[in-house]
Amino acid sequence: MKSLAAFLTGIVLLAGLALPVSALESSVLTVCDKNLSIDIGPSYEIVSSNVDASSSEMIANDFFINDTAQTGSAFVSILTIFDEILTKMNPDALSELFLIGGVEAAKENGDTEIGKWMAADSRGRNVSVTTMSSADEDAQMPHGVYNISIWNLDRTTYALLVSSFDEDNTTQIIKTLAVS
Repeated sequence: MKSLAAFLTGIVLLAGLALPVSALESSVLTVCDKNLSIDIGPSYEIVSSNVDASSSEMIANDFFINDTAQTGSAFVSILTIFDEILTKMNPDALSELFLIGGVEAAKENGDTEIGKWMAADSRGRNVSVTTMSSADEDAQMPHGVYNISIWNLDRTTYALLVSSFDEDNTTQIIKTLAVS
């Protein structure tokens, strides 16, 4: 009788091990080191950079670019989006939504939209650029004019550019900016 009970206990244990068990799964966010490249000439330099990971939906890596030969600068922010809803949106539509939001925020600060134009990015895709006139008389930009643009580099990575450089240099930044 003891051997039958031991045998039945063994069968029950083996049957328990054979039952399908679902694996535990969860999303994991990782950060990896990539290279930013922009081909705009020898007189340009990145003067500072900052990483902001304070948001659970996005990481921003910000850069300031100056030209040592002439007046002007550019602010470049590489945004990596982790928000579940935003990553499901069409990247081109999300870029346009971000641009509209940025332009409207600038208008609320008193800036005026004075033009729109297009530039091709490093993949040959059209990028919308809005030219603004600053209401801030102390702004460090030629004639108080700057360009703002945002475009997607891939499904979750976006480039934000606020440039007080002229249209040619702003176009060159958009055309050559890549993250790899």
